[in-house]
Amino acid sequence: MLDFVRRAGGAAELVGGAVCVSQAPLTDPIFNRALPVEPRIDLTAIATWFGDRRHIVCVTPANAALEPQLEARGYSRGYGWMKFERNADPPPTVESDLRVAETTDVEAFTLAGREGFGLPPELESSFGAIVGASGWHCFLAWAGAEPAACAALFVDGEVGWLGLGATRPAFRRRGGQGALLAARLETARALGLTRVATETGERIDGRPSDSYRNILRAGFGEAYVRANWSSP
Repeated sequence: MLDFVRRAGGAAELVGGAVCVSQAPLTDPIFNRALPVEPRIDLTAIATWFGDRRHIVCVTPANAALEPQLEARGYSRGYGWMKFERNADPPPTVESDLRVAETTDVEAFTLAGREGFGLPPELESSFGAIVGASGWHCFLAWAGAEPAACAALFVDGEVGWLGLGATRPAFRRRGGQGALLAARLETARALGLTRVATETGERIDGRPSDSYRNILRAGFGEAYVRANWSSP
C-alpha cells in the first residue's frame, strides 16, 4: 500500500515510529493514516505531521498499549480490519463465468477500479499507476470484452499482499473476486512465495461480509484485527 500511495501521487514517510500516508487533497481519514512499525510511537509527532487533516492511527495487538493514549487524546475507535494470512498452497477451485487474466491494460484496470470502488475524481487518474510497475501484478476479470472486476498482488521477497479488489456494480454476484483471489494465489505460488496476506472489514455483529467469506473460502486464516482509531 505504501508503494501504491506514492505512485498515486500521495505522500508517505516514517514519522514518530509509524508509516504515515496522506492522499491529499482527499479528506476522508481512510486516505490519511498512520501504521505503527516501531516499538516506540510518538503520537505528538504523528499528529503534527497530519496537521489539521483528519486521520486514522492503525493499532494491532502488538501495539495495543497505544489505545488508552489515543483515547486520552480524543481519538475514537472505529470499524477495524481483519488481517488474513495463508501459505502459497494451491487455491480451491472457483466457479465463475468471468475470464481472469493478468493485465497491463491501464484504462481497463482504472475503469474497473473507478466503478468498483466509487473512486473520487482526484484518485481516478492515478489508480492505474501500479499497472506494469515493479513488484505489482494486476489482474482483471472479463465479461466478454468488458472489464468486470480488478485486483492486484504486490510481491516483496517471498511475501505477497493481495489488495485493491473491486467489482463494477453491473457484474457483481458472478464470482469475480473469488476467481481473482484464485488467480493471484496461483501467481504467488508460481513466483515461489511462502506467505500471502490480505484484509477486509471485520465481522459486524459476528456476521462476515461477502468479501470476508471469499477470503476464508480461498484458504486464508484469520490473523488479527487491526483497529482504526480516528482523530478528533
